[in-house]
Amino acid sequence: MLRRFRVVASVLLLGCLGLSSPLARAADESTSTTERDVNVSLYDVVKRDTAITLDGKLDDEVWGTVPVISGGFHFPWDTKEAPLTVFKAYSDGTYFYFSFDVTDENVVVEEEWKEDESTVDMEDRVELFFAGSNVDRPGPKGMELYYAIEVDPKGRVHDYSVKYYRDFDSKWQLEGLETQAELTDKGYTVEGKVPLQSFKDLNLLRGQTMRTGVFRAEFSPSDKEEPLMEWISWVNPHRPAPDFHVDGAFGEFRFLE
Repeated sequence: MLRRFRVVASVLLLGCLGLSSPLARAADESTSTTERDVNVSLYDVVKRDTAITLDGKLDDEVWGTVPVISGGFHFPWDTKEAPLTVFKAYSDGTYFYFSFDVTDENVVVEEEWKEDESTVDMEDRVELFFAGSNVDRPGPKGMELYYAIEVDPKGRVHDYSVKYYRDFDSKWQLEGLETQAELTDKGYTVEGKVPLQSFKDLNLLRGQTMRTGVFRAEFSPSDKEEPLMEWISWVNPHRPAPDFHVDGAFGEFRFLE
């Protein structure tokens, strides 16, 4: 009992001095973890017993039954209104299906596609990042790989794995990924599908959840050598400069049965 009193008294004294004991730090870490869990943006990937015709047109009836991602999309690094981006996803128990409906007055897309997939760097595109754990705080054993797919308005894909710190491997390919896209009067649409087993093999789909970032690169023609580059996100990363390769840019997809 006396020892317990001394520990408590020590914690109180250190707190008054503006210091922290291991016990106090553990409490702080527990609180911050809880706060992070509470504040995570969530999207429910609903279950539907329907496969789509993958053509980029978004005219399959099932898309009308699938909820739009909550919270919408915005410019984290600008105060102006972002052009509309509609994202939906669902699962049929075998595949993860996703779609983007993008409003874009000036679609920037290249005619030729480079073999190394770098063409996408100068194009409009939509992006999905997948991670099994955090992406910017390596532990004693380092940090797990995370993965990204970027799809342009023609349905062409740049997929890659990422090793901390920003070491991209563009030779990596997401097994079973299929995509199609369609230019529209108001912009472009994208459809894709990925076998759920691919996510499981990469240890991304853990239980019924998967850490996911959903983004859009919004490029516009300019009088300079490069287009005007702006960045749209589902989750605000809360960083001073554009950066999607941080934990704060990820939400969580929950796969419903």
